[in-house]
Amino acid sequence: MSTLNAKRLFAYAVILFFVLICILPFYIMVINATRSNNQVLSGVSLLPGQSTVDNFKNLIFGKIDPNSHIRGGGLNIPQGFLNSLIIAVSSTVLSGYFSALTAFSFVIYRFKGKKFLWSLILAVIMVPTVVGLVGFYQLISNLNMIDTYWPLILPAIASPFAVFFLRQYMISSIPLSLIEASRIDGASEIRIFHKIVLPLSMPGIATISILGFLGSWNSYLLPLIVLNNKQLFTMPLLIQQLNTTLYNRDFGAMSMGIAISIVPILLMFIFFSKFLIEGISSGGVKE
Repeated sequence: MSTLNAKRLFAYAVILFFVLICILPFYIMVINATRSNNQVLSGVSLLPGQSTVDNFKNLIFGKIDPNSHIRGGGLNIPQGFLNSLIIAVSSTVLSGYFSALTAFSFVIYRFKGKKFLWSLILAVIMVPTVVGLVGFYQLISNLNMIDTYWPLILPAIASPFAVFFLRQYMISSIPLSLIEASRIDGASEIRIFHKIVLPLSMPGIATISILGFLGSWNSYLLPLIVLNNKQLFTMPLLIQQLNTTLYNRDFGAMSMGIAISIVPILLMFIFFSKFLIEGISSGGVKE
């Protein structure tokens, strides 16, 4: 075997090792969704169990009471799916559009205070979200937005990381000569944005939309603070209700709920992985 083939084989082995490390937690989660609570507590297994239907019933309809033999305490998974979908899709669309609009202004226009505003956006990216939680809660409480979707959707309009990413993407993918030619032809600025900039930026917008959808769908802390009505609970909040006490947890049902909740995320990556790779590679070009 030549040295080149040996190096290639070693590289493939390393890649395969890391792929297995990434896949193994998801595989164990799916396997646990097919095992009973006692089986999950007994240890890790790579072989599926036979409690898939029971876990699904425990998740949807609740566990059977040992005294009355009646199920109770089930979770409204369809409602939780709908709630998470409304929040995730709305915030993703708003973030993609308004972040692209803001990035367009930073790339194309020259205005007073541009460098200061850009530095401010970079500074906000570095600030942890939890730092502003108290002020955020006071603001939405004064606006009577507790127990509504708005505090979980509207902040996506001002997403500093999305603006940063799309600005870098537009710099590397949109020629300024094309913008100037459109202006000479009489196109308005808003028309240039919708007809030229948006189509050319779709790979970047799709990339940031996937990341935004993933973050919004998996968000737990903000919905926990904002939502009190169980009819408005998102999927993470619903699944957390199974995590009550150490002696009352149903790990099989929890694994089933988590497995169900990641289906939309997997579908997003399957259908938009091409845009994700293209957007990240194009957006990584330096100025």
